[in-house]
Order: sequence, then C-alpha cells, then structure tokens
Amino acid sequence: MIGPKALDNLVQELLRLPGVGPKTAQRLAFHLLKRPKAEAEALAQAVVNLKEKVVHCSVCCGITEQDPCPICRSPERNPALICVV
Repeated sequence: MIGPKALDNLVQELLRLPGVGPKTAQRLAFHLLKRPKAEAEALAQAVVNLKEKVVHCSVCCGITEQDPCPICRSPERNPALICVV
C-alpha cells in the first residue's frame, strides 16, 4: 500500500495477527483512523496492559494476572485431582 508511512506501518503490524489478510488489515487501519484518538489510545493501552499483566500460570498453564493463578493458589485445591473439560 502506498500512503502515509504511519498508515502503512499499522497495516503491516495488523497483518501479523492470525487470520488478518491485507484487505482486513487495511479495513481495520482505516476504521481506527476514523475513530477518536481516545479510542485508539484505549486500544493501544489494552494491548500494553495485556503484555505487562497477563501470564501463564506456572502450575496449570491457565491465563492469569497472578502466578500461580487463584485456583492453583487456593488452599482448598487438591493437586491430586485433575479436572478435564
């Protein structure tokens, strides 16, 4: 795509997401361009928060903000039992 460098950069980064092809990446970039700056900043902050705060539990590999997760840390949890869902 030939256009403003910032727009091209965003499209290239969106292309890294699974299932996002060139047309979808462009559509998302143009959508973000039309939205208020505060919405774009909220999206960017949500991504940063995800990377800074969310980890995999070292015990069960679940997604959590605390390691080990609240379930694995619970004194009521029986580590000899496995729950299969």
